[in-house]
Amino acid sequence: MKDNRIANLLMHGRVWNNEDPTGWLMTEKLDGFRAFWDGSHLYSRNGNLLTVPTEFTCSFPRNVSLDGELWGGYDTFNQLITILRKTSDPQKIDQAELWKDIKFCVFDAPLHHGHYLERHTFASHLVVGSQTSVIPVTTCLGVQHLQSFLQQITERKGEGIMLYHPSSKYTSGRTNYLLKVKAH
Repeated sequence: MKDNRIANLLMHGRVWNNEDPTGWLMTEKLDGFRAFWDGSHLYSRNGNLLTVPTEFTCSFPRNVSLDGELWGGYDTFNQLITILRKTSDPQKIDQAELWKDIKFCVFDAPLHHGHYLERHTFASHLVVGSQTSVIPVTTCLGVQHLQSFLQQITERKGEGIMLYHPSSKYTSGRTNYLLKVKAH
């Protein structure tokens, strides 16, 4: 089942172009699978319904939308894709075993009104359970702080940083209030 409203709702960043990041909010950009929780189902960034074990989502908040990443750890993206494919296979397999190391790492609450830090704080009060977490946020003190944070992330095989403008509202589509920073 596909829901195009999900794909049309999601906010997407653009590549950081050396703008002054001072005062922006930084989170680690996980190399996972983008997922959207609509309060009852989990969807891909394209709006495709994801087949996940009921046990995985049983602690997710109901009637609240959350934006995040399915993540299995550093350098595990291909294994995550394999798990998603196996889970959608109708053959009976041990779903709990497949999903035991996967987390839904939340970075936003799109339908909550407020700027980014308010949405992030709102999400952090709702997310409970062993298979969910909220990606920590820190205020950027400048380019040197950004580069130091990026180095820490890349040393542990992380993907990069997401920068959120502190007064940004959740905006559908590509926006200048969300920037992607990657080491190249």
